[in-house]
Amino acid sequence: MTQTTLSSIPFNKDFSYAERFPTFVTNRAGALDEIARWMLDRNAISYKEKGLPPILCESKINRMCGASGHDNSPLLLSTDALVYTADGVIQYIDQKTLPGRRLIPSHPDKRKEVMDLYALFSKDLHRYISQYFYALLLPDRKEAKKLFKQGQSFFGKIGVGLRFGKIKKGLSRELKLGIDIPEGSLPEIHQIFEQISERLGDGRRYLAEEELSLADLAFAAVVSPVILPEEAGGSALRIDEVPDELRQEVIKLRATPAGQFALRVYIEDRPLERPRSEIPKKITLMQRFKNAITRAVTRNPSVLFAMLPKRFPVLKIGLLKIAAVNKNDLLVEMLNRDEDFTIEEINGKKMAEQKGAFFLGMDRMNPQMDRERNYTRKATQKGDIDRIRSFIRTHAEEVTAAALPHGKLDVASSLTDPVLVQLLGDYFGVPAPTQSVMVSWQRALFYDLFLNFTSNAEKHQKAVDAGRECAAWVRELIEERKPRIQAGEKVGDNLLNRLIAMSLEPGYEWVDDDTIRRQIGGLLTGIQSTTSKAVVLVLDELLSRPDVLPGAVAAAKAGDMDAVYGYVSEALRFNPVQPGVLRFAEKKQSLIGKGPKTYIIPAKTTVFALTSAAMFDAAVFPDPKKFKADRDARYMNWGFGFHECYGKYINAVTIPEFTAAVLRLPHVRRGAGVAGKGSGLHDGPFPNNFLVEFG
Repeated sequence: MTQTTLSSIPFNKDFSYAERFPTFVTNRAGALDEIARWMLDRNAISYKEKGLPPILCESKINRMCGASGHDNSPLLLSTDALVYTADGVIQYIDQKTLPGRRLIPSHPDKRKEVMDLYALFSKDLHRYISQYFYALLLPDRKEAKKLFKQGQSFFGKIGVGLRFGKIKKGLSRELKLGIDIPEGSLPEIHQIFEQISERLGDGRRYLAEEELSLADLAFAAVVSPVILPEEAGGSALRIDEVPDELRQEVIKLRATPAGQFALRVYIEDRPLERPRSEIPKKITLMQRFKNAITRAVTRNPSVLFAMLPKRFPVLKIGLLKIAAVNKNDLLVEMLNRDEDFTIEEINGKKMAEQKGAFFLGMDRMNPQMDRERNYTRKATQKGDIDRIRSFIRTHAEEVTAAALPHGKLDVASSLTDPVLVQLLGDYFGVPAPTQSVMVSWQRALFYDLFLNFTSNAEKHQKAVDAGRECAAWVRELIEERKPRIQAGEKVGDNLLNRLIAMSLEPGYEWVDDDTIRRQIGGLLTGIQSTTSKAVVLVLDELLSRPDVLPGAVAAAKAGDMDAVYGYVSEALRFNPVQPGVLRFAEKKQSLIGKGPKTYIIPAKTTVFALTSAAMFDAAVFPDPKKFKADRDARYMNWGFGFHECYGKYINAVTIPEFTAAVLRLPHVRRGAGVAGKGSGLHDGPFPNNFLVEFG
């Protein structure tokens, strides 16, 4: 039996790519390409597929990967990696998959069993089936063309018609098709089917593991040309479209235990291909121009921020019943008077409609606020911050080490997003269904609560939908764990499990499952999107300051995390995650700060506490336009006062750790093109990609 360990991933460093989602270049009819496609769909990864018929895709992929050969398909291209061959792409996707969803086991014995089966299917069985399938199909010109034209554009279909002879000749040569091939390959196929049927004879659900593994997926995909499942991705024919001899063999193979197994795996475990409607169109020249203008206008907000406290300590727009408080002492006074400037009118309704009422959206006067806040606080422990720091540092170093051969790293999509989603599972106790789904939920919820200043209905509805989906997911976790915790079973130490355990203690009879769900949901909303965006903004700022960057790099390499935190805090002052926070004044209020002038805030006014401007107030931040990483000042990057961000202590370790991990890369610099700009590739206000290069 052929053996493989997938020990290396072929890649090409010489490429440039600037799109939000990866491109998947494939032989659309290839069974090995289907394995990689299946893995992408299983992880809900949106991608653009450029699928070509066999032979025609070979020259395109070889040009892109810079290597010649018949087995370089498929190819996966993202902002920071270009990997190719089925083995390489499969391993690359699996490494980037959340640990609980990986298809290649980590245990050495199980890994060997799975990989030996994968090798049997992807090498021997794939060769036999390809020979048998094409030996019978290619003489039927009409049906062969139908297969190769699937998924092609109008002109692509014309090209297939004109080049069918080349495809046929190339396949015949590559597969060594001859008159004896159908009869010669079929016994080998039957032998492996019998081997798999025998393995399944003990009633096992999957071939090697209790759950789906790469072996199951590979077998189903490789045999798809001879069982023709309706759920197959890529290009595939239906049973009534193949030559009669092949149709009869399909019926026989379907009836075997191995054939039934492959059909079941497709039915139960093959997700739908990702909707192409989710893929944004390629960035046009006009969009690039608009992005460049936006970046130029917003690149140095310090001029505006420094001007506001001096010229407009309080800026009122009476007609709209809006006011902005910009001077530091006035803003401090306002946010400390949380009973006069309240938050419930701002976030209460949004949180309720998202099914996620959380104590940070409640005012002090609401007795539920103290009760739920104290319950949640009690679940935290003294060593939690060290645990979080260690988790982020360890996983960030693993990501940067894996990126070293490539010379590129997408900070957002390859570092912060995946590591933070894993943190939500490890410390907070909420593993993601998939990384992309969790990121999508958190972005929608955070935007609506903290950045939807115009109350955009579409954005709000997106958050409501995300909130309901996330709530259902967390509710399932609680319902599964609660009986186990109640029975005294050890279920792992994390925040959700602690909250469940506390709810069973005397004095917490008022805590129901919905209370637990709302607390953990509120905590999650302030972690993933905020931290990922902040890291990108910090690096964007530091890489734009050649006079400052060496000091930050030196601090990172020395492991001086207090100094790194100083660079982080100052960078976010210049490049803030959000410019401020909203409050509501029900009655007429006055602000005096340190005097002597009194400022009146009319009743029924929405007040924008512009913390970014307050941090450019020269009275508190001397020489405010100068970057000083060692300031002795009270930063407001996470708000201020009673409703200051509950995750600020977590942010104080996660953001510096991520930043330091990137700065420790050799000769790190901003990536070329739009992907290397902090305002380059966005999902709304969230950086979807941020490329750095090194080495």
